[in-house]
Formats: sequence, structure tokens, C-alpha cells
Amino acid sequence: MPKSKANKVQPVPKSFPATLECMKSRLNWTIIHIPFDVAKVWGRRGQLRVKGEINGFAFRTSLFPTGQGGHILLVNKRMQKGARAVAGTVARFQIEPDTEKRVVTVPAEFNRILTEERTLRRWFDQLNHSTRNDIAKWVSEPKSPETRVRRAEQIAERMLATMEAERELPPILQVAFSRNPAAREGWELMTAAKRRGHLFGIFGYRTPESRGRRVDKMLDEASAIAEGARDRDR
Repeated sequence: MPKSKANKVQPVPKSFPATLECMKSRLNWTIIHIPFDVAKVWGRRGQLRVKGEINGFAFRTSLFPTGQGGHILLVNKRMQKGARAVAGTVARFQIEPDTEKRVVTVPAEFNRILTEERTLRRWFDQLNHSTRNDIAKWVSEPKSPETRVRRAEQIAERMLATMEAERELPPILQVAFSRNPAAREGWELMTAAKRRGHLFGIFGYRTPESRGRRVDKMLDEASAIAEGARDRDR
């Protein structure tokens, strides 16, 4: 029997107008709702990498499922500036699945650590392209070899902290969830990749105050996810 093609992405471009909206949360994200069924058109229900244009300005990003059968696209500041579009305005979009393999050039200082620590290498390779690329760029930015080595070590420590937090939530999150059970519910509903992204983001901050603010952002998103799930069950 022939294999099913239900999940095969067909890179057919789609063009449409869409209104930029402010997402109702403290994250202040600007988004658009994709006005067609992504699963029917491209065979994907979950997160999907796409490339395209907004008012002629090129971008590469991902579509995220809403949990209600639809998808949203995050319109970041760079895209808004390039398209000269802000929340409340209508922009012209053209998007299609991004099937091109994305290559990240890992700086030598960081690659040495990944070569010595195979667990870190496997974990790093599981990150999305954007995160891996950001890490590589941050480590390779300084001209001084000593600074690049220091940054590589800092990133490795941050990765290890995130890996440990995936096995057992750190005290800062245990306390936060004990005070906000709804956020804990939303946290459990997130994908593993989304939870990993939040943990990695939290450990990117050094002071308790800045980490606390990053945790608050995560709690806000988690609470919104839990609320959305309850609305669907009604």
C-alpha cells in the first residue's frame, strides 16, 4: 500500500491580507491569525516553519497552533519596521512552508565544549534553528578569543541548568506554580519545546529580579493557555 501523504508539507505559497493584532497578555505580542486551514493546505497541525513577505519585506519564522484548530504568526518588531505596519493596520502577506535546510556555523570555542560533552551536543542539536543561530552568533561576536571562550562556557552552563530544570523544576518555578495553579496547568499543556524555550530564557538572566520578571512572562502565557483550554471544554 502507498504511504499516506497526509502529513507531507506541500510548499504552495498563499497570499492574503491580515490585520495585525495585539495579543491579550502582558507579553505584548503582535500577531495575525492565519485565515485558512493550515492542516488542509500544507498537511501540518502543529508548529510549522514558514518564509514569506509582509508588504514586500522578507522574513522567516514559524506558525504556531492556537489549540482551537487555527494558527497564528508572530509579527516581531523587525517585521513591523520593515513592512511599516503596526497593530491595528492591515498588511499584505505571502507565506509558504520553509523546507530549506538551515545551517548553523558553530564557533570553534563552543564546538570544543560540544565535542567533549556529547549530552550537550544532542541537546543543542534539538533546539530550533533560530535559537542555535542566536547562540552561535552571541559566542562568536567578541574579537578576543578569551571572551569567546568565556561566552561559550556561560552558554554551556546555561544549557546544563536548563537540562536539569527539565528533569526537576527549580525552586523559583515550584514557588511560582504553587501560587498560580492555573499557570501550572498551562505549563503542562505546553509542548516540550515551548517549555524548554522558557526555561532556557529564564536561565539567560543572572539577577533574581530579572529572572523573576522572565518567570512572570512565562506565567502569563501559561495562564492564557490554561484559560483557552477551559474555554474549549465548555
